Amino acid sequence: MLPVEMPPPAPAAAESAHQDHSSDLRGIIYTVLDKAWILVLCVTIAALYASYHVKHAPRIYEATATIQVQTEENKLVKVERVMQEDLRNYEVLNTIVQKFYSRSLMELVVDDLKLTQHPAFVTPGSKEPAKRENVVGAISGMVRATLRRGTRLIDISVLGIYPELNASIANSLVEQYMAQDFQFSSSTTKGAYTYLRDESERLKKKLEASEQTLQKYREEAGTVSFQQGQDVVGLQLKDTSAKYLYARADAANRETTYKQFKNIGRSVSELLLVPQIIAMPSVMESRAQAARQEQEFKVLCFRYREKHSKYVVAAFQLEEARKAFTNAVLDAAEMLNNNLRMDFENAKKQELIFEKELREAEAAALAFSRQAIHFSLLSRDVDSDRALFETVINRLKETSLTTDLKPEKIRSIQAALRPQVPVSPNVQRIYMTAILAGFMAGLMFILGLNAMDSSFKSVEQAESALNLRVLTVIPKLKELRGITNRVVAAEGSVSTGAESFRTLRTSLSMLGHPEDRRSFLFTSAFPQEGKTFTSMNFSVSLAQQGLRTILIDADLRRPSVEEFITGKHGQCPGVTDYLHGTKKLSELVQKSNTIENLFWVPAGKVAPNPSELLAQGGFFKVLDEALQNYDCVVVDSAPIQAVSDTLLIVKRIQTTVLVLRGQKSPRKPVQRSVQLLANAGARLGGVVLNFVTLRGRGYYYNGYYEGYYASYGYGYGKDRKSSGSKSGVEKTDDSKKAGK
Repeated sequence: MLPVEMPPPAPAAAESAHQDHSSDLRGIIYTVLDKAWILVLCVTIAALYASYHVKHAPRIYEATATIQVQTEENKLVKVERVMQEDLRNYEVLNTIVQKFYSRSLMELVVDDLKLTQHPAFVTPGSKEPAKRENVVGAISGMVRATLRRGTRLIDISVLGIYPELNASIANSLVEQYMAQDFQFSSSTTKGAYTYLRDESERLKKKLEASEQTLQKYREEAGTVSFQQGQDVVGLQLKDTSAKYLYARADAANRETTYKQFKNIGRSVSELLLVPQIIAMPSVMESRAQAARQEQEFKVLCFRYREKHSKYVVAAFQLEEARKAFTNAVLDAAEMLNNNLRMDFENAKKQELIFEKELREAEAAALAFSRQAIHFSLLSRDVDSDRALFETVINRLKETSLTTDLKPEKIRSIQAALRPQVPVSPNVQRIYMTAILAGFMAGLMFILGLNAMDSSFKSVEQAESALNLRVLTVIPKLKELRGITNRVVAAEGSVSTGAESFRTLRTSLSMLGHPEDRRSFLFTSAFPQEGKTFTSMNFSVSLAQQGLRTILIDADLRRPSVEEFITGKHGQCPGVTDYLHGTKKLSELVQKSNTIENLFWVPAGKVAPNPSELLAQGGFFKVLDEALQNYDCVVVDSAPIQAVSDTLLIVKRIQTTVLVLRGQKSPRKPVQRSVQLLANAGARLGGVVLNFVTLRGRGYYYNGYYEGYYASYGYGYGKDRKSSGSKSGVEKTDDSKKAGK
């Protein structure tokens, strides 16, 4: 039977996401801890640079003068100035701030303090004063005006290496700004006064001309007040319009009544519904006569038959009464129709009369309105000229009062004092910034190196990328440095390496039934990944269980099993001799002198054509014969990416194990190796992470391995107080039972 792979149970989605997140975070933490020396180096370099900067940086002093901008200017009189600013506006405050950077203000400060002769700006050794432009440019770079947030206070700061000069410049800036502002305000007010005086003379003449034109038009129109005449005309027009509307409505109503009655025609039944017809005397009389005849006829109907003379006379009289009633109704209708028509014609004539009167009144009103419009235009010109003249006169008087008033929109709160302590360099801030920058640079460098590293750095990464389980993690042991042929699986239970191979043995034993897991093949993607070390120690772990185990070196190009065991190379016949037909398997098998139940077959002499030898199928006979004589067969094969020898024999192996070197094996080639093995028919049991550093980065590789070995593995060995032989072989309870 083929070995049955049992993948680890998949966790729930939420738990899986949580574990992946925790694993990534833990990986980043341990990556940083593993390369902490880079952080220390970067922080140290940054600190040294900060020390150099602090030592050689010039000492800068800052002198600050503070002013306050008023919400409005103080007024001695309730008179507004010609140039009025809304000092509550945020834009006005920022404008005042920017004025402190103006070149004209800087020039006033230079002249006020005679800075062209100050030693700070004069070239050393020169007797000539400094250029004014150069000094202005220098102090412009020293000044900094700042509006305090949420207040109306402005700080004018001057930074430089001369503390007393900084204070003088800051105070001079405030003084010169206030003087410049007063000069600008005063010149503006005087110019406005001159303009208003000339404008008042012109407006006075214009007002006189407008009044004369208005008076002349009154005389021509023959009226003093057009407003009164317009009111009279308006009342007449309103009264005539009301009469016309009433006559028009009356004519319309009479026309409607006449047309409705005319539409009735000669229908007696409908005419009887008209109240005016029913009320006429002739209709009422004929109607009563017809009613009496009808009553008498009804009485005779009970006494006589139809052919009786009295019945015939009564019927004739009733018919005549009814005809008389109908004729009376029709005559009354004709009379009413004539009356309604005459009423309608009279109402229409009245409407036309009032319509004519209304048109005449409208024409008179329009004529008067034309005169009134021209009068209104002249009146408005007079009123406008008078109002403008009065405004200019009043403003002229106010301006004459404010010409010499000094503006007080800015008030000095605190003068600049000589600073005692430099503000730059800020030693604490520089060191903190440098350390933080060094730390961040080191961290980014470490994460960059980690991002470029495509090797497997955790069990989770290996299982996720290859879709294979990690059978065990073999640690990188300090005691193996410089030793290439140590059998760690034969050491006691206190050995971390021995415990990892016991884990490998247990993991492989869980892949299926015992008869389906007798042959094992160990390979790798590249050389120097520890496949021979792994296959050798795995064989030892099987032999410790009492299983007759044979290790076959199938790496015919660079064999290493013989050298691993004996320290020699190519001295013993091996697999190549069997494939050439010169030796039998029994003649090639070597028995371990130190490990009980362990046998091995070297590769033999290096063959010039190993692929051809393996492709002939002779190696399968070696496997079949070995399985007949031994409990387990372990094959050490060639790397997959180097040669294709392994792919020729892997399909007859029950369990194939891929050995990876932690933090070294590149991900893409390993994935390709897994695909090649699958295409060749290999039954992959899983992978082995080899040469893993448990300390520092060890937790990143397997989470709890180091803690497990430290707190359980070593302690368990000490509790049992087991001791190994000089060869390092540990005889466990299982091996003793197997020996029995």
